[in-house]
Amino acid sequence: MAVDPVAGQLPLSGSKPATLPTLKRMRRVVPLLLLLPLAAGCSSGSKTIEIKPAKTYKLRGFLPAAPVSPGKPTTVAFTIDQPSGSALTDYRTGSGPHTGVHLIIVNDDLSTIIHRHPPMQAGGRFRQQVVFPTPGRYRVIVDAYPLRGGPVPNFQLFKDIRVIGAPKPKPLGSYHAVQHVGGFTFSAPQKPRIRAIQSTLMTVHVTDAAGRPARFLPWYGALAHAIFFHAGTLDYFHTHVCAPSTSGCASLLAGARVTGTSSAPGKLTIGILLPTPGTWKLFLQAKPNGRLVTVPYVLKVR
Repeated sequence: MAVDPVAGQLPLSGSKPATLPTLKRMRRVVPLLLLLPLAAGCSSGSKTIEIKPAKTYKLRGFLPAAPVSPGKPTTVAFTIDQPSGSALTDYRTGSGPHTGVHLIIVNDDLSTIIHRHPPMQAGGRFRQQVVFPTPGRYRVIVDAYPLRGGPVPNFQLFKDIRVIGAPKPKPLGSYHAVQHVGGFTFSAPQKPRIRAIQSTLMTVHVTDAAGRPARFLPWYGALAHAIFFHAGTLDYFHTHVCAPSTSGCASLLAGARVTGTSSAPGKLTIGILLPTPGTWKLFLQAKPNGRLVTVPYVLKVR
């Protein structure tokens, strides 16, 4: 998993034999390498050895190809090309969250998130209609789970979309332990202690308007999605909260592992495993009592 390298998904993780980006500088993820040069070796005289660029996965035919208007339906479309140049058409399937392609879009100020899992069409093409609510720059994350992903199950590819108009950035805000969203109360720890590269669990209790524990319905293969973005750099990490019986819900990063679980109504235990210190925004998405809600948390990571 990011995360969904976590449990899906690893933040900026790649599929074998791709490499993980350095933990100290994960800005604008470098495309994951599939084939690395074996060795430069030594040379004598004036003869030089040419090292050709490594082959990578890449987005082909990405749409929209031009700036779009806010508030109007827009089609985001793409095909993922393999290092061989052919379209990737074999993706993981199943009931868990680590399947297919996750399409996640955020704007620069992290005030808006769009999260979809578009189905694959003929030839490995993906299409999803979305609405960009406000002007500005949006980062598009294509988080892919190929069928033969290896030890690291997924990788991410990135694109930017510009929405016409003058942006009006909203303040990031601060951490609020108790929040009321969509008729539900979300109660998190008062002072979560989170350190980079260290797995942490944060439990959130969810009750309805009558104070009863909410029951979570699966959404995109998980009981909850925890999507993290680093303020400013837009570094990305994604974990999932699953029932104890769900397999493949662990997130991996630099040898560390964390798993989010929900073993009782009204209780979400979120796995947190972030690569760098700083300010991160967590978008917690779940369907308590069948209603989809997104709850934001601004986290300070040391």
